[in-house]
Amino acid sequence: MANKLVFVIYDSILNSVFDGQVLIPLTKMLKNQKYAHIYVVSFETHTLDKKYLQHLNLLYPNLSVIIIKRWKFITPLFLHNQIRKLRNFLKSLSDYEIIARGPLAGFLVNKSLDRPTTTPITIQARGLLEQEYHYTHRTSSFFLSLFHAWRARQYKKIEQFVYKNTEHKYYTIEVVSIALQNYLIKTFGTSKTHIVQAQHDIPAPIPKEKIIYWRTKVRNDLNINEHARVYCFSGAAKSWQKPGLIIDYFVEHQKQNINSFLLVLTPDKKLFEKLLQKRVTPNAYRVLNIPHQRMYEHLAAADTGLVFRESGIASWVARPVKAMEYEAVGLQIVHNNTVDWLVQRYGINRDLMRAPLV
Repeated sequence: MANKLVFVIYDSILNSVFDGQVLIPLTKMLKNQKYAHIYVVSFETHTLDKKYLQHLNLLYPNLSVIIIKRWKFITPLFLHNQIRKLRNFLKSLSDYEIIARGPLAGFLVNKSLDRPTTTPITIQARGLLEQEYHYTHRTSSFFLSLFHAWRARQYKKIEQFVYKNTEHKYYTIEVVSIALQNYLIKTFGTSKTHIVQAQHDIPAPIPKEKIIYWRTKVRNDLNINEHARVYCFSGAAKSWQKPGLIIDYFVEHQKQNINSFLLVLTPDKKLFEKLLQKRVTPNAYRVLNIPHQRMYEHLAAADTGLVFRESGIASWVARPVKAMEYEAVGLQIVHNNTVDWLVQRYGINRDLMRAPLV
């Protein structure tokens, strides 16, 4: 096993999932002495707060954060300067393994290493670049649609290169779901022998006594009745997370049980409050923007976690981080049949019946 790990990310250490999905698993590796030192190489569009980086270094002295300037992606040609800088950094190291989070990070890693290489490489497949771009850039404009179709093809070229490049003996594609595995095999011809299921970033179950303590404390702090049926949504107010459906679902269940309560944990606090003020009485909900370190204690105050997604292949192949966090504190999960990982675990939700994507 290599003495060092280089972990490459392209979507910033300020991304909302960094603490739970990247930092916590990496620090566990250090604690378990899997690696003597870990380098997080992050491509950033903006200058980061030096105090934050110093704070990370003080907390985790065996973890170093290396920042490389990130330029806007147009085509793979625009990644040349970033490849050069990553190559120079890697040449300064010896005896290391690489994990790249996502296909863009995987492309940079592949282009930065001399061939042939014996360096073990793991690509964490966490989503679908082309499909997600298509979804977020839907337009009725003919000329804009042509431009976005061209941009989407650039992302597909990246995915094709990364997910089909499995001739290397120590090249691994780590997927989050069987649906994603099947998609990569069918779409990009990924070799099944190089695919593994992601496990290390699944949150560990919280001890029951801690859940009980947090449940009582948070309900008291937020003035939530101990007998209330608390529904929780954790996430943003993005259209693909169906904020309107969340509120619709809660309103219907509040009609059946007047003691129902909605707890929303979101960075989009003002937007959710505006949506809820129109339809729900103020004493039946709380909207909070909390740091990830306090996420689990607030989730523990709930009974049911809500995971609603826009229908489409990008949702179908996903493994929602929020659903895993709900499970860590033992919440019942309600979903709308658009994520295969949830359908496989919890079956079809008859209350929100629709034909699942196949």
